[in-house]
Amino acid sequence: MRLELTDQRWHDLRAALDGATDRFTRLLLDVRDPDRPAPDRPRAVRWTAAETAAHTAVVAHLNAGLLHAPATPLGAPAVDPLVAATTLGDIAHLNDVALREFPTRSPEALARWLREGVSLLLDRSADRDPREPAHWLGDARLPVASLLAHQLNEVLLHGFDIARAHSLPWRVPSAEAALAFDLFLVSLLGSRETGRLFGTGGGQGRTVRVEFRSAHTTPVVLVNGGGRIGAEPPDGGADARIRFEPAALMLTIFRRTPLARAVATGRVVASGRRPWAALTYMRRMRTP
Repeated sequence: MRLELTDQRWHDLRAALDGATDRFTRLLLDVRDPDRPAPDRPRAVRWTAAETAAHTAVVAHLNAGLLHAPATPLGAPAVDPLVAATTLGDIAHLNDVALREFPTRSPEALARWLREGVSLLLDRSADRDPREPAHWLGDARLPVASLLAHQLNEVLLHGFDIARAHSLPWRVPSAEAALAFDLFLVSLLGSRETGRLFGTGGGQGRTVRVEFRSAHTTPVVLVNGGGRIGAEPPDGGADARIRFEPAALMLTIFRRTPLARAVATGRVVASGRRPWAALTYMRRMRTP
């Protein structure tokens, strides 16, 4: 599925990433005990605030590095070879190695390092065609814009993780979550060049086609099954339809909040001829 990206949306993405990064750094500096272990939660959100910020900064420098030197994006011999070889199942290992290689945990230093990484990403993409293919994890090829949208996704999610663990305020604006959904997640799922990223386990089982719509995103049908993962324009043939609020869907897809809660509050609503197929799709969904 072709990436839909106007000049205005490209500008909005860049502004959203810049602004969300500033909010994240302020949040980090408000944490009183950045080395306190997080409550018992899924692996992705068990890091301390300092570890979470370090990861977010590493990813910023990784995305910026992939636009500059794809073979050595971080300049770290222990990490760089893993980037192109990784699959979704390997990402936890990649994260662990990267956190060992970049041991800084001072909130002030991490705030500066994250800001530096995002600034590099914005600078290196400024004169590039945002639709131009760029290297990414698992030797996948994604549009340049998708690397910025991925970084926005990281900042929003990990800001949420830190804020929840330390009882601090953090907002995921619908417009920003929509940019991450359209320009990163849909772009990734619709890519024909995913390299090794999905490994051999993607698209298993019976084919499920679910149409996703919101007031902030481009309508899309996401497909999983029959040996295929994909994204297509709506054609009226979806098994189910999901109407969603982008921030709620982001937190559900990335396993921060239960799907049942999003459904109960009306922020994610399934309908169509086989509405239960939406649940099947969400359960199968694997994300980086």
